[in-house]
Amino acid sequence: MPDSDVTRARAVLTRSPQERENEGIGTEAVNDALKTVLRDGTADEKTFEGCTFPGLNLDYEVVHGADNHPAVFENCTFEEGISAEKADIDMPLRFHDCTIDDLFLYHARFEYDVEFDGSTFTGTVQADETRFEQDAEFDDAVFEDTVDLIETGFYDDTSFADARFEAPASFRGSQFEGESNELDDNVSFAGAVFESETTFEQAHFEANRFDGATFQAPVVFTEVLFDHDTEFEGVVFEADATFDEIECNEDADFSDTHWQGTVQFRGAVFNGGARTMEDDASFEGATFEGATTFTEAQFRYSNFTRTTFDADTTFQETRFRGDADFTEARFSGLADFDETRFHQEALFTDSVFDGQAHFRGAEFEGHANQLEQNVSFDRARFADAAEFTGAKFRSVSFGDTEFTATMDFSGTDFTDDARFLLRAVGDDPYVNFTGASIQGGSITQPTEGWVRYDFTRVSLGDIDLSAERERDHRELFDYFRFCETIFDEFDGNEFDFEAHTDYLDRNEWKIHTFQDPVERGYAVEMTPEAIEATYLRAKNSASAAGDMKAAGEFRVKRQQYARKKHINIALDGSAGTTARAKNGIRAVENAFLGISCGYGMRIFRIFGVFAITPALFSLFYAFGGQVFSTSATQPVSVTAALTTPEGQAAFYKLLSFSYISFLTIGYGNIGPVGWGARILVAVEVYLSVILSGLVLYALIKRSEM
Repeated sequence: MPDSDVTRARAVLTRSPQERENEGIGTEAVNDALKTVLRDGTADEKTFEGCTFPGLNLDYEVVHGADNHPAVFENCTFEEGISAEKADIDMPLRFHDCTIDDLFLYHARFEYDVEFDGSTFTGTVQADETRFEQDAEFDDAVFEDTVDLIETGFYDDTSFADARFEAPASFRGSQFEGESNELDDNVSFAGAVFESETTFEQAHFEANRFDGATFQAPVVFTEVLFDHDTEFEGVVFEADATFDEIECNEDADFSDTHWQGTVQFRGAVFNGGARTMEDDASFEGATFEGATTFTEAQFRYSNFTRTTFDADTTFQETRFRGDADFTEARFSGLADFDETRFHQEALFTDSVFDGQAHFRGAEFEGHANQLEQNVSFDRARFADAAEFTGAKFRSVSFGDTEFTATMDFSGTDFTDDARFLLRAVGDDPYVNFTGASIQGGSITQPTEGWVRYDFTRVSLGDIDLSAERERDHRELFDYFRFCETIFDEFDGNEFDFEAHTDYLDRNEWKIHTFQDPVERGYAVEMTPEAIEATYLRAKNSASAAGDMKAAGEFRVKRQQYARKKHINIALDGSAGTTARAKNGIRAVENAFLGISCGYGMRIFRIFGVFAITPALFSLFYAFGGQVFSTSATQPVSVTAALTTPEGQAAFYKLLSFSYISFLTIGYGNIGPVGWGARILVAVEVYLSVILSGLVLYALIKRSEM
């Protein structure tokens, strides 16, 4: 087309709307003039500044310029907007600081880069299924009405940096793919402001940036795929945010984000990239003011250092395939980690749980680590109940951990090394290990704030019990309750009673009770039957380990509570007569064995019985009257036996007779006469035989110690 045609077209375009109206130049003529310049104009001719157009309609057009110079519109106004439905634009377009009403690009294709930097869209923006083959820039753009970029394809670098969306915006199903770019991100919404509802549902991003953006209304990122790095650092979410089932295949940075509404990351997957020096998912320093949910999410290396959760937080059934770092995190509401799996290290060091903490059924698998524990709650603080029921630990440390209410480890498995130095704050310092399995480790009582540990039905391995301050060791077993505890389940890793002999001696070998100021319901009532079973297991374990001192002492304790059991049955009116009689006899036998020799552990008691029993029987011979008379003369009275030579001589003969009879020597110079004396002599001989056997029994038991 001759240059004069482009010149005439520019003359039409550079006129003001009033001038065009005065000359009768209509909208169609202006549009034709624009297409003429776009197609045939030079670089200068395709540049417009400060012009006002009724609109630009390129519907179904194939727009191809005579050269590749872009069409540039600076500070121009398109009163009726721009429309390019199913158009094929084969030239660069620049709309800088323009004012555009509607932007309708349905099913269009832009083969070259398009720029709308600083432009204001006063009407709706719709670009459904549009393809931007090269760069698309909307930096500092203002969208005053709704934006629909549904299933739009952005195949090179795309930027909405510092843009403002004043009405609802939808990027549902859009593709932000770009090309490999190591210097910059393919998609940027950095610093953008979203004033109304926004959705990126089912969108697909390569590398992207949202750092510094602000979402003032609810935003949805459901089922979004982030193939490369994802940057949300410092983003402010003033309303609800939904990231359900997103997938991040490289590093995702949500550090220093501020979430003021409810937050959902249900089923989110953070796979992370190949870089081992960076966190695959970082929420470091983030603040969550509303309820937060990460249920069934998956992380590789994750960082929640110094993260603040001001409301209930849920990580139920979440999987951490790499290290999980919650150092200095704060949970003001419920912290729910039920059935969460930590495959590598999990750090809750210096974390604070102001509300309840639930780790029920959680699995802390860890990995081979010789220098430190796989899981750390060191210096953490629990201000409310903490539940670890049914959890599984490989190695864990609760060093200098403070807690206020009950810590419940019922049914928890500690398969390697568990270290506890808990400090109680408050009136209920109780740790419940009922039914737990602890293979090895240590429990240390602090200098202040001692803790009560309940080992009811615990399988206890090689775990060391100690006090932080040496002089407190004498009180150690006042704070541990053993009830039906199993001490020898782990072959080669049994509980070592010998290491605690001094403390048990000071505690009279009592292990079944502790001082508890709070009335609570225990899993097993401490009945004589339960206590007997406890000491029987302790005795068997100590005996198998060759600790005969402990085995003997626990045998004594077991017999003492067995006697109480027999007495209870004997006195139970609901029990059968035979059972009551048998248990009554067993109680008497038990009492005799305890009094006479301390169940084989107190041999000097037998010597005492040997020394005292004949003297007691001699009182009957001396002062029992005719029934207990012997061939020797009885003293006239007790006074005479103590004060007169004749009485003393008579009493001495009868005392000698009693000892001779008891020892079965029988010199024959004195014999029983009364029927009572004959019976007592037989009883003495019988007792002598029994006590002789007890001496042998006690000597054998003591030789085993």
